[in-house]
Amino acid sequence: MFFYSLSYWDILFMMTSDERDPNEPKEPMTALEFYAHARRKEEEMTAKPDNTADTQTQSSELYEMEFSNNLSDVEKARWYKLAKMDRIRYKREMSTYEPPGSSSGCHLLLMGRFFPFDSEGISFAETTLIIKEAQNSSHIGEDGGTGLNVWDGAMLLARFIEKVPNIIKNKRVIELGSGCGVVGIAAAISGCKEVVMTDLSYALPLMRKNVERNEAAWKDKEVVVSCKECDWFQPPAVDELLGEDNNKADVLLVADCVWLSSLIAPLLQTLKLYTNDSTEVFITYQQRGKEAHDLFLEGIHELFDVVDVDTLKAADLVKPDVFHLFHCKRKIS
Repeated sequence: MFFYSLSYWDILFMMTSDERDPNEPKEPMTALEFYAHARRKEEEMTAKPDNTADTQTQSSELYEMEFSNNLSDVEKARWYKLAKMDRIRYKREMSTYEPPGSSSGCHLLLMGRFFPFDSEGISFAETTLIIKEAQNSSHIGEDGGTGLNVWDGAMLLARFIEKVPNIIKNKRVIELGSGCGVVGIAAAISGCKEVVMTDLSYALPLMRKNVERNEAAWKDKEVVVSCKECDWFQPPAVDELLGEDNNKADVLLVADCVWLSSLIAPLLQTLKLYTNDSTEVFITYQQRGKEAHDLFLEGIHELFDVVDVDTLKAADLVKPDVFHLFHCKRKIS
């Protein structure tokens, strides 16, 4: 049949454009939608001039019945594969898309996830991470409750740790802005000596529950894991986080905390407080708007020697260009 000879791109570009921003990526199509568009294209080639909208509606219902009842699992697999490819295409395009007027005025350009995430479990370093989220709310905290969700910057840093565990192996780690805890939990699984996960007080109950859900993965590794409050405007002394005998962490981790301009100065202040000449800092985030990004780059380069990590070369890890991973060490006075 004709529609079985169509490629993914043939079917995708059958879609007619609407009056949205012409540069906005097309929404991803389902397997059924791919099948229906291919079938409709086939019928259009032999259609009579008096075809009506009612006929199209009837055809849509027919296509759904055909897909559900007449196609074998092997035949359906083709359309599910096309749908999966289209979701990947959409995420990739959305990662670099900026709506008209958003470049300077938008604090937070949300996109679909680039890194796969499933709250029921994600494969990680020969185990399964169970990370639950909660609904955020604009009235919670300075950050609008964003610590109750898993963001792509956190998944990027977690996957980098998975690929290059030596950056935290047997080291004492502090994470800032831990949110749901995915990065700190990844560090614990990957063999750090201690990890202190920190955030505002509202995020701590969910973070601690996620630690409990995953602690079996490091129970035989003698890893110390804790969750503590840290407000960057009034950060606690480092010995309050690590104990009186430890005045600095070996590693600081920061994931997707660069998006509000008002938080850049206190974040940099906290990074300065918690580091010395030997502390290594790994920072990831998705760039959202220009102002916060520029403020952060200016400030971080004043305090640290900064390497923009090529994740593909360093860890065989693909990421969009709007995602950043910086490796930082304090400038030597």
